[in-house]
Amino acid sequence: MRHRPSLVITAVVALTLALVAGGSHGQSLSGEYKIGVLEPLTGNLAVQGKLHLEGYEIMRDLINSRFGGVMGKKLVLAVGDGPDPTTVASEATRLATREGVKIITGTFSSRLCGAASEVAARHNVIYWESSCVDPRFNKRGLKHVYRTEIDASGFGWYNVEFIAKHLAPRLNLKPNQLKIAFLSEDSSYGQGVTESARQRAKQEFGMQELMLEYYNWTTLNDMTPTILKMKQLNPDVVHHIGFGNDAVLFWRQSKEQNFLFKALVHAGATGYGGGDFGKALGNDANGVFALLEPGPGFRLEALRPEGQQIEKAFREAVQKRTGTYPFGAHQLAGSGLWLLKLVLDRSKSDDPEKFNAAVMALDMPVGSMINGWGVKFSEVGQNANDRVQHYMLQWQNGQLVTVWPEEFTTLRAKWIPLGAWDQRK
Repeated sequence: MRHRPSLVITAVVALTLALVAGGSHGQSLSGEYKIGVLEPLTGNLAVQGKLHLEGYEIMRDLINSRFGGVMGKKLVLAVGDGPDPTTVASEATRLATREGVKIITGTFSSRLCGAASEVAARHNVIYWESSCVDPRFNKRGLKHVYRTEIDASGFGWYNVEFIAKHLAPRLNLKPNQLKIAFLSEDSSYGQGVTESARQRAKQEFGMQELMLEYYNWTTLNDMTPTILKMKQLNPDVVHHIGFGNDAVLFWRQSKEQNFLFKALVHAGATGYGGGDFGKALGNDANGVFALLEPGPGFRLEALRPEGQQIEKAFREAVQKRTGTYPFGAHQLAGSGLWLLKLVLDRSKSDDPEKFNAAVMALDMPVGSMINGWGVKFSEVGQNANDRVQHYMLQWQNGQLVTVWPEEFTTLRAKWIPLGAWDQRK
């Protein structure tokens, strides 16, 4: 029994290497295979939803042009716009019934993935989530529901790992000397990340929690009272999970109140991890940390050969279409769709039971995939947190760059501690 995983690794890696090396390049495709894609293309999450869809489209084109399509067929996307849970449920129903898809993927957001996957399960359609991190997602007893991304507890774990193993030494403090203020929007995403981080910070490292505060990001228009409270408590680290304008608001008003702390740590592609934060603040954003997929500075040679090759191919395709380095939303979608292709090519079927058998057989080490991820699904359809390698990025002069773990990047973290607001240049 102990020998079987290594055989599975060998088979999947061999398939991946053959595909990336161009073994399927030029192969004629017979017919079409259609999957459904649900994204928030309008509303508050439209910017990230469009980037996520763009990642799917770029990987779809790459799969069709270079890697033999899916099961020898041309991959086609049927797209639905789901800006809120009610609409996303309606669109999932449309994709399953009118479009007749057997697989639905998406949805970028933890606000949307629950409703979309519930509809898919009712219609006996496979649901393949590539982004949302709601910790409840795989705990509802739904069949044929999978997530390739880490869950929120994993985000909290990585954030505390970074704070304890990297920030504390740079601040000449032991982890149990660090004082942390926890602040978060109150969605399942924010609460999941925050509660996981709080638990590990206290139980494993003995960090000192100074405060915890949740807020509704959709109605918030002033964070001055919270900032003044924090200023009085004098934390070393602010652990803030923001969703949108709340991140910009907190940062601007912290500067207005001259609130000084040593570091701010966030997780995810919204708020501090989104491009809008940098656009709004320019060099004033310098120093903020956000846990994400790899950005500029990422060392391809740190990955396994098969990971290097598909990462390079996807990165070049994104650059060609957009003129930019892949955003986190691009990478989440691209990695999820590439893995879906590997499963379908292995199962040669979208029959839910055959598909599940192929998913459960996957055992790919860290460094095998786009983003340097690995793959090992649990029986409830969750990719293992310890296989889904994540990276700490930092805003440096207008862009998010990879700074940790240091073996994966050529760049290094700056402004530790942050120092005065006018000195972060």
